[in-house]
Amino acid sequence: MSRSSRFLVVLLVCLTLGAAALGTSGSLASSGPRAPQADGGAQPVAGASEPREPNVVMILVDDLDWSLMPYLPHVNELIRDQGASFPNFYTEQSSCCPSRASILSGEYAHNHGVIGNVWPEGGYDRWRETREGKDLPVWLEQAGWRSAMLGKYLNEYPFHPGIDLTREEKDARKAHVPDGWQAWSAVVQGNAYAQDHYKLNNDGVVDTDFRETYLDTWLGERMLSLVGGADGFDFDKGGQFVYYASYSPHTPYAYPPRFADTFTDETYPRTPDFDEADVSDKFGLTATRPPLTAAKTAEIDEVFRKRIRSLQVLDDNVARLVAQLDAQGDLDDTYIMFTSDNGYLMGNHRRDIGKYNQFQGTVNVPFFVRGPGIEPGTEIDDLAGNIDIAPTIADIAGAEAPEVDGVSLLDRLHGGPPLDRRFFLLGRALTPTQAQSATGLEEPTEDYVETDRSALLNDFTGVTNGRFKLVRYTHIPHEELYDLANDPYELDNLLRDDQASYDAMTDQGRGIVDGLRRALDRLTTCAGDTCR
Repeated sequence: MSRSSRFLVVLLVCLTLGAAALGTSGSLASSGPRAPQADGGAQPVAGASEPREPNVVMILVDDLDWSLMPYLPHVNELIRDQGASFPNFYTEQSSCCPSRASILSGEYAHNHGVIGNVWPEGGYDRWRETREGKDLPVWLEQAGWRSAMLGKYLNEYPFHPGIDLTREEKDARKAHVPDGWQAWSAVVQGNAYAQDHYKLNNDGVVDTDFRETYLDTWLGERMLSLVGGADGFDFDKGGQFVYYASYSPHTPYAYPPRFADTFTDETYPRTPDFDEADVSDKFGLTATRPPLTAAKTAEIDEVFRKRIRSLQVLDDNVARLVAQLDAQGDLDDTYIMFTSDNGYLMGNHRRDIGKYNQFQGTVNVPFFVRGPGIEPGTEIDDLAGNIDIAPTIADIAGAEAPEVDGVSLLDRLHGGPPLDRRFFLLGRALTPTQAQSATGLEEPTEDYVETDRSALLNDFTGVTNGRFKLVRYTHIPHEELYDLANDPYELDNLLRDDQASYDAMTDQGRGIVDGLRRALDRLTTCAGDTCR
């Protein structure tokens, strides 16, 4: 029987029996999570359906920063405003592949082992060696859930350029579906970032011809088909996880032609850190950067407009998702999450267009969740991050997960006590190199957004407690300290004069620095509950 037929039958039965016989006010839609009756409470009416398991839809975007959020009205209205937002949400590494590995494993990069976008220290083949088959979808499968991956999995999937494989072995890699995923739609050849010339692995079957449909349009349709019951997915039953990982708004900031003449008057926000007046307090090459030229500023504004356009199809997909879940009667039982793998800077602190740095614009990203038991309009200031996503989804599913570095946010989302985390680790992944493959997925060149001097920036580790952020360079004897409450744009490095700045602090100030330093020393080698 089709979903619509089943709905009609249920409606007729309800009208016949009457609301009183059902023991309800007469509403057919759930008003919240369906919790079991407590002992001694009212007993369910004979024949009433058992509480359903929830579902989860996670929407992950690529290189989105806070400056783009005003241009995603459906995400804001239908996810953020109908659920909870986390303003102090961080991604440990401001780099695609390490961040996505943390999302799927619940671990910091030093534990999951993917510390860059490309082989041998990063990329898909590194993940294949370390955590594939031991990650979130496998935990969910063991709990009886079904999972679907749509879009961008990990950089260099299905194999890295230059790998020594025969053609037959490469074909097998392209058709490979990792353990735990019951539905799979990932790009295996072509340029997924341009979103108009690509081949997909759909459930183990690789396209013969290149597709030219705008990729986010195709992924949106695929997501809706699964929500509607394709491939054995059943949102009425519950226990379904859909992971929609868009390539937008990553460079080259692709968008359908119909958006070419939109947002033409928009300019990148001129926040206090944009073309920062004085960068002498910074270390590394940031301190040597000249003011932005008029040409660079114009380029930044044009890129900003492209980035806005590249997100419009995804934003529309969110509206269609919510409408379909609502029409099916599944919206009240579904958690919807939205976040980005990392942020982006354009001209802030005089930086070039790009990421891979310690500043808030690249490591502090939006994270919104709506779903059963979450009060609309909630803002949770707790220190949280991408390592918390996997344990949160596992908790929703009642799945048994291994000990990981992150914590479940579920109880906090339902109004529980604040998290006991005091610090969150930050770091810089290896800078990617240009990688092209004639027979595999084309990774975009990074020289458009990362100049040579940016690629030579010193590596760092860092830590934040939500109020202060300490950055320690690993190849030069300097640190940066920012008071994010009083200096959210990081204009004033409180350790600009190194030891002299430390000595000039009050006892309380030195105590804060000492605590951050101890936390950083501990977190760089932490595992599991020692990462709190």
